[in-house]
Amino acid sequence: MPSDAIKLPTIKERKDQLVACAKAVANLAEYPKIEATPARLVRHDLEIRRVLDAIVRRWTLMAPTHYISAGAAKMSEAARRGEHVVPCKVLVDRMIMHPRRCRTLLETAVIIASVTPEEHRTLGGIFTHHEPLYREMLAADVSQLPSLGKERYSNFDIELHDV
Repeated sequence: MPSDAIKLPTIKERKDQLVACAKAVANLAEYPKIEATPARLVRHDLEIRRVLDAIVRRWTLMAPTHYISAGAAKMSEAARRGEHVVPCKVLVDRMIMHPRRCRTLLETAVIIASVTPEEHRTLGGIFTHHEPLYREMLAADVSQLPSLGKERYSNFDIELHDV
C-alpha cells in the first residue's frame, strides 16, 4: 500500500469515536431525570435525543445480529427487519441518565434480532405496549437489559433463536 493511502479507522476506533460523542452529547442534556413517558410526549432535550439515537443506529451498523424469530427464519433475508432487543428509546434515555456509562450501555445492550415486518410493527412502542417493562428497563442494571429486552418478544409470543 502506498504511504499516501488513506487508512480507514478500525471498528474499535469507530466505536471509540461513537462513545466519545455519546458521552459529550449526553452530558449536554438539561433534563437527566428521565420518567417513563410515551416518545410523542417527550418535550426536553429533543435535539440531544436525536443525536444520541443516531449514535445508537451508527453503533448498530457494527453490531452482529444475535437472534432471529421463528417467523423471520422462514423468509428471505431481504424481507426481514432488524429490531433492537433493547429499544432505542431506552438506550437514549439511559445515556442521558448516566453519560459516563455510555460505553457499557452500547457494548452490552445494542442487540439486534431479525424479525418479520409484522413482528417489527407489533413490537413497536415500548411505552404503549410495555410500560411496566419500560419502567424496569430505566432502573435496572445495564447487565439486565438484554434479558428484559427479550421479555418484549415473549409478551407477544415471538420465539427468538440464537443466530
